[in-house]
Amino acid sequence: MHSRLRHAATKVAAMAFCLFVCVSLAPAHAQPGPYAQIDAYIRDRMKATRTPGISYAVVGPGGPVHQRSWGTDGRGERVTAETPFLWGSIAKPVAATAVMTLVQSGRLRLDDRVVDHLPGFRFGGTSHASKVTIRHLLAQTTGLPEPAGFEVTDCFRSGCPSPAERIGALDDVKPLGPPGTRYAYTSANYLLLAAVVEAVTKRPFGDYLRQAVLGPAGMDGAVTDAASARRRNLPPGHQLLWGIPSAIADGIDDQGASYGYLGGDLGDLAAFASLQLRRGKTVDGGTVLTSDSVRLMREEGRLQPAGTGTGYGLGWRIGGLDAPLDTAVWHTGATPGYSAMLFLLPQRNIALVLQQNIYGLLHDGAVMEVGFGAVRLLAGGRPPAAQPSTSTYYATVWGVSVLALAMILAAGRSVLLLRRPAATAARLRLAFVTAAWCVLGALPGAGMVWLAESMPLRQVRTWVPDAFLAFCVAATAGAVTVVLRIMLALRAGGHSR
Repeated sequence: MHSRLRHAATKVAAMAFCLFVCVSLAPAHAQPGPYAQIDAYIRDRMKATRTPGISYAVVGPGGPVHQRSWGTDGRGERVTAETPFLWGSIAKPVAATAVMTLVQSGRLRLDDRVVDHLPGFRFGGTSHASKVTIRHLLAQTTGLPEPAGFEVTDCFRSGCPSPAERIGALDDVKPLGPPGTRYAYTSANYLLLAAVVEAVTKRPFGDYLRQAVLGPAGMDGAVTDAASARRRNLPPGHQLLWGIPSAIADGIDDQGASYGYLGGDLGDLAAFASLQLRRGKTVDGGTVLTSDSVRLMREEGRLQPAGTGTGYGLGWRIGGLDAPLDTAVWHTGATPGYSAMLFLLPQRNIALVLQQNIYGLLHDGAVMEVGFGAVRLLAGGRPPAAQPSTSTYYATVWGVSVLALAMILAAGRSVLLLRRPAATAARLRLAFVTAAWCVLGALPGAGMVWLAESMPLRQVRTWVPDAFLAFCVAATAGAVTVVLRIMLALRAGGHSR
């Protein structure tokens, strides 16, 4: 009896011990990890902005320490860490890194004049162009205004001109001031840098970028042109069409790797962040950037003679954010349909990278806020209580759409009036009504002219397709209404005589 009890007790003890070991070794799925709050925040913002797919990582010097991917890509497939995205202007610190490798090798100097490498560079006239240096291009202080970028970027057709062949479009642009005296962020500066690199190396910019930066950094899957985008099977990005995320953005500038059309998967973007946390050292002990280059790139530019800060270094945004991000080194970027963010927290030796497959100019703040909020949590802070909304986007798109519908109805009513027998009307009243309709009908067309002066219409179509289409419909219907109303007035006037 006692032996049976001892045997049973032994069994119970053994089972209890096994159960204890199993519980101890089992993954603690029920307990949130250190990045659970960031995960939850990103998921909430993803839902608020109707972002179809997102991929992000917290990165240390050795690579990602935490990563997550959610949603679907432009083909309806699940987003993973291997899904390629476009990074937009995160291309700029990557391109600046390539330029600094040429500076380190002595093939280029920061104070070289651009015209010494690009004799056809005549922005602002010979006197102005001859004073612009490589440093001015990197620091965005050439005097080129922001809209200048629209003149030379986002070429999606086949056979797009090379960077050097595009710079002639800048000849007649009026400078903001002498080089080094005004800061203005524009992609045109970085397209010029690509032309300089090609002139110095006698190779396409993308080829040199792979050799000098992407390969050593371990960014083997990076997208640098249309051919590599096809190899990586880059899916289309999403833009809102009347509030609905639509996978319609599949354009890539074959010559745009220096300013915005660079991309890759989460591992590629994380590899660049890791390289920066290692201060330019590769994982095998090689050197992409020297410590002096890293320091120069992360120094905030100072305007001369004012001496005020620009918030920009050589390819990086420096600080400019509220604590605890006041020492962050960062950059954001976007192309039609894609957006990305990279934040370095040097004092914590950690970084955050984030990619999403949606973007439009009219909801920039709402889409980009996900990165700013996430990195604020990573740095020990709190995301802003009031999050940017997409109200500007909806107000603009639906406002213009309602105007287009009103113009269509007005044109339709004018057609019906023309089909009726001519009626006699008081001349004063007739003149007033005709003038009023002419003014109302001409408003959309005037809006298109104003829009074209601030941004080429092809760029409006590229970045805000639904608002552009609604504007075109409103302008066309408005013009038709004006013509029909004048015809009605002429007919009625002739009948009254």
